This record gives sequence, C-alpha cells and structure tokens, in this order.
Amino acid sequence: MPHKLSRRTLLKGAPAAIVGTTSAALLSHADTAQATAIADPAAHRDAYGDWSAVTYLSLPSQKQRAANEEAVRSSPYARYLDTNLSVPSASAQAIQFGPLDPREVPSPSAQNLNRLIDPSFKTTDNGYAVLDGQMAYAQSRIVMPGVTTDMFKWWFTWHPLEKERYMLWFPQAHIDTSVADPARLKDTTLSYEKRLFNNPNRIQEWIGPSRLDAIIHFAEPTTLGFDAKALAKQGFTASASAVCYATPAPDIPFTLMVHIARDTSAGMELLSRYWIGAHADMARFANAEKAPAMLQNIGFNEQVAEMTAYEMSVHDMTEFNHLARILPGIHRAFA
Repeated sequence: MPHKLSRRTLLKGAPAAIVGTTSAALLSHADTAQATAIADPAAHRDAYGDWSAVTYLSLPSQKQRAANEEAVRSSPYARYLDTNLSVPSASAQAIQFGPLDPREVPSPSAQNLNRLIDPSFKTTDNGYAVLDGQMAYAQSRIVMPGVTTDMFKWWFTWHPLEKERYMLWFPQAHIDTSVADPARLKDTTLSYEKRLFNNPNRIQEWIGPSRLDAIIHFAEPTTLGFDAKALAKQGFTASASAVCYATPAPDIPFTLMVHIARDTSAGMELLSRYWIGAHADMARFANAEKAPAMLQNIGFNEQVAEMTAYEMSVHDMTEFNHLARILPGIHRAFA
C-alpha cells in the first residue's frame, strides 16, 4: 500500500511572483489509496519505493484540467492525456517541513553550476529555499526508468510545436506554448542543440495558483556557466537549461533554469535547479541589474519568494515524474 501522508497547509495568500496576480491556495498530499499505474511499476518501486497520488489542485488548475481535456479530445494525442498524477512519497515528504538549510542553498553562480556535477557534491534530492529575500530556489533529482536522454531531447523538440502536446505533460497546469521559429525546431537535419537553443519558447502555465507567462531562452550550457568538459566527463549528454524572461519584460532575466540529464542503468537521471528572482550572481546575464526594480514593482517580497519556491518545487516534482511515466508511450507513438 502507498505510504500515508498527512494533510498540511502551507503559505496562503501571497501574490503571484511572476505576473502579479493574487493567490490564496495550498498544496498538500492527502491520504491516498492506490498510486496510479506507471510505465514500469517494478522499476519505479525499485527507484523510489512508495508513491502517493497528488489529490489537491488549486481551483485554476481544476478548471485548466477540464479545458485541456476538451482541447485534446479531438487531437491525435487524446489517448495519451493522463490526468492521474503521482509522485514518490519520499519526495513529497521532503518538502513538507519547510525550506532547506541555508547552508545547502547555492547561489546561481557559474561555480555552483559546476559544483552540481561534481561527483563529491551531495545534497537533498528535493527542496526549496529563499536567497537573500529576493530569489526563490528549488531543486530536484529524478530518475526516470524506461526514459533515455534521446527521448528527452526528442520531447523538447516535439512538444513546443502544439499546445495540445504541452498539455499532455501536466494536464492540470499547462495552458499554451509557442516557439519563435517552428520550422527550425522541426528540422531533423539539424542537431538537437541547433533546433532548440536560441529559439525562444513562450509558455503559459499555472505554478500552484499563480499564472506564469514567460519566454524561455534555451541555451548552450557553457553560455550559462557550465564547464563542457566536466559535463561530458560525468556523462551529461542532454540539457534543456535556460534563462527565462517574463513576457511583459522580455529583456530582463528573472530566472536561471537548469535541466541536465544523463543515462544510467536505472534510467535517465535528471538534475533540475530553478533560481527565480534577483541575485548578484545573475550579473553575467545582460540586464540582470534591472531585475530587482521589476520584482519590487510587482510586489515580489520574501514571503512571495518563499511561496514561489515551494510551489515551483511541487510543480517540478509533479510534471517530471508524470513525464517519466508518459514519455515512453508517446515517444513510441510519435517519434
């Protein structure tokens, strides 16, 4: 039987961090019956043990689910829309008791990006925190049995082309997506990197109860601060890392997002990090000095940063564990 999780209320009533809307919601993992079926149940049990259904959704997410079900119903992807969400119980529990120890929280420096891939570096798989009152932070490590880095790369060149594809990834949260140059993203004569990098992807989604409208600039990991030789040495062969901008302020970087992946005997291992807000270590990105004023204008204070960090941690945990479950079947059908 799945592990029992007690209901807990967290951080209500803060304004949304990115677009300035108002939110009043919580996310908790209630007692569950049977966790949802997954592509390879035995492999997932071996990787994580007990799973828990995600049984709480904010009102906007409940409405989004209904809208997405209707949108996908007449598409070629209808049979792949799975609205049953589940996460490893241990991962859910890890973020139920407050933020990470400040000593565990890295700043968004290039040095800390490379520390992430140092085999001697150890940290909690899932967690969130606030840096200096102006930056939300979330981290995760997810193992995906049955998924490969080639599938991962395919996904990031396939799903941005239609919003219905994007909806499959997180049916309760994903609203819309588009890419600046869809012809380049479709061009299979080009490498993954040439198709995706420097080809801005606009996304709209719910992060908890807050609507995010952002432009993702996927980029070569070295331009973000990673050491290419270190990545290769540690076997990281796929990246969907980026600097992100709010659509109303498309020249001001407010998020550094890291997704790096490598193949292992247990399945693809994905390391993710999000730094959302303003910090001196973002100075290597053009116009980062404008971020504090922008964030102040939309009411991004320490309370909002903490709520954003927590909700981002929940969102990441939910969408990437769901992707792990659905990607092999979608890849077989459409790759």
